[in-house]
Amino acid sequence: MTLASIKLSENAREKRKKINRSLPELANNVIAFNKIRSLKQTKMSQRKTAKFLEIPKSTIQSWKAKENIQNIHNMQNIHPEVAEFLLTPVGKMFTQRLVMSAYETIRYGSGGLRGLQKFLELSQLNSVVASSEGALQAFSVRCEEHIVASGTGEAKQLAEKREKKRKITAGLDELFRGNNPCLVAIDVVSNYILLEKFTKDRKAVTWTGELKPIVEELNIEIDQIVSDLCGALRSVAKIMKAVHIPELFHAQFEISKATSGPLAAQEREFEKALKESEEKLTKAIFKHGENSEQTKKARETRNLREHGYKMRKERRQKVQEAKKKLGKIHHPINLETGKLQTAEAVKNGFNDELTIIEKCADEAGLSNSCKKRLAKARRAFDSIIEYVKIYFMWYALFLKELKLDSEREVFFNEVIHPLSYLRIIWKKISKKEREEHGPLKTRLEMALKNAIYSEEEKTALMLKGLECAEKFQRSSSCVEGRNGMLSLYHHRFHRMSARSCKALTIVHNFHIRRSDGTTAAERFFGCKHFNLFESMVENVKIPGKPQIQHHDLEKRRQGWGKRKIA
Repeated sequence: MTLASIKLSENAREKRKKINRSLPELANNVIAFNKIRSLKQTKMSQRKTAKFLEIPKSTIQSWKAKENIQNIHNMQNIHPEVAEFLLTPVGKMFTQRLVMSAYETIRYGSGGLRGLQKFLELSQLNSVVASSEGALQAFSVRCEEHIVASGTGEAKQLAEKREKKRKITAGLDELFRGNNPCLVAIDVVSNYILLEKFTKDRKAVTWTGELKPIVEELNIEIDQIVSDLCGALRSVAKIMKAVHIPELFHAQFEISKATSGPLAAQEREFEKALKESEEKLTKAIFKHGENSEQTKKARETRNLREHGYKMRKERRQKVQEAKKKLGKIHHPINLETGKLQTAEAVKNGFNDELTIIEKCADEAGLSNSCKKRLAKARRAFDSIIEYVKIYFMWYALFLKELKLDSEREVFFNEVIHPLSYLRIIWKKISKKEREEHGPLKTRLEMALKNAIYSEEEKTALMLKGLECAEKFQRSSSCVEGRNGMLSLYHHRFHRMSARSCKALTIVHNFHIRRSDGTTAAERFFGCKHFNLFESMVENVKIPGKPQIQHHDLEKRRQGWGKRKIA
C-alpha cells in the first residue's frame, strides 16, 4: 500500500468533532424519543425516530444506558423522591443552574455572607430562602454556635474514652493580625489543632495558661515542642517539661538572609562589568586592530572581570549547595545508605557545611550584620544537634523496652526504622529526591517482604517503627500553613470574633479530610466521630421564606409607596 504522504499524521483520518449537550437537552431528547415511540398512530422504528430527531440511534441508546446506571449507582444516597425529580428535565435544569451558581460564586464571587447571598440569587433559591443580610447573619450565628457546641462536646467525649495519657509533639507559633497575636498550637503528627486563640500578648505565661487546660481536657501530655528559637516558646517548653526542637527552616532562612542577597548582588555587578568590558574589547579591535596596545589592555580587563564573575558565581552556588546539604543531613537515617546515623555524624556534617558557608562569607567580605546572622544560624544548628542527641538517647531506650533479640534488633535498625521514616517523608520530598531515593525504598520494602518473620510480627514491628519515625520532627510547617490560612480568613472577614475562630478550628479538626478520607480528629483520637456537616443539616434551621417587603426595589419601580400629588 502506497502512502499519500510521508508524514503519518497527514494520512490519519480526522476525528469527528465531539458534540457536547447540556443535561436538560439530553433529558428532553430522551423523553421525545420515548414519546414518539409510544404513539399508537405512528409505527416508526428506533432508527427512523432517531433520524427524525437528528440524533444517531447509538447516541440515544448510550444516553438511556447511562441514565439507568446513574439510577442504580449514583442515586443511592439521595431520597427517592429527590432522585426522581433530578432525573426529569426540570430537575436537570435545576441541577445545571445550581452548579453554575456555585461555580460563579466560588470562582469569581466574594466570600462570606455576600457570597451566600449571591448564590441564592443566581440559583433563584432566594424566592424560598430569605437572603437579606439580617437573615443570613442570624443563620451564620446559629451555624457557628452549633459547630462550637457540638465540636467541643465531641472532643470531650472522645478524650474521656482514652484510657491512658498520650504523648504528643506540638508545633507552636503566633499569627499577627490586628491588635492582638493569635496563639496557634497543633499536634504535628495528626494535624489536630489544640489551640487557636487571640490573646493580649505572647508571653510564656500566656502560652502555658492557655495550653494547660487543653492538655488536661484532652488527656494528653506535650512531650516535645517544635518551633523557632523564640525565647517565649523555649520557656514554654521548659515550663511544660517538654523537649524543645529548633526548626530547620528558620536556621536555613538565617543563612539565606545573610548570603543570598549580597552574593547575588556581587555576581550581578561583575556580570554587568563583564558585558561592558566585552563591548570595549569589540570596539578596540574594530578601531585599533587585533594586536594593538589598546586591544591588549581591553582583553586583560575583560579576562580579569570574567575570572571575577566566575569566582562570584561559583561562591554563590557553593553556599547554595551547602545550605541544601544541611537539610539532607538533618535526618535520623542516612538517606543514601539507609543506615541509622549518629549524633556525632550529624554534628560533623553540619560543621563541614557551615564552615564552607562562613569561609565564602569571609571571601566575599560580607557586612557585620550578615556575619551576625550566620552566627545566629550556627547557634540554631548547635541546638538542633542537642535535640538529635536527645532523640538517639530516646531511641536506644525505646529499643531496649521492645526486648528484641539481637537478630530482630538488627532487622529493626536496618529495615523497619529506615523504611518507616522514608514512608513518612515520601510525600514531602521533591520528585527529584524520590527518584534519587527510590532504589533505597524499593530495597527496604523487598527486605521486609522477604523477611522470615510472620506477617503479624512484621505489622507489629512496622507500627513500632512508625512510632519511632513520628517522634523525630524537624519542622513546624503545619503551624506555618495554618497561620497562612488564618491570615486569609482574617483578610476576607475583616475581623474574627472568638466564636468564629473557634468554629474554624472545629471545622478543621472534624470536617476537613485528607486524601485517605480521615479527619484530624480521627487521627488524633484514633476512632471515628460524628459527621459535622450532617449534624448541621439536621439541627440548624436555615432562613425561612422571605416576606414581601414594601421597600422592594421592584415595587419601587412600579410606584409603590409614593404619595399621590393632588
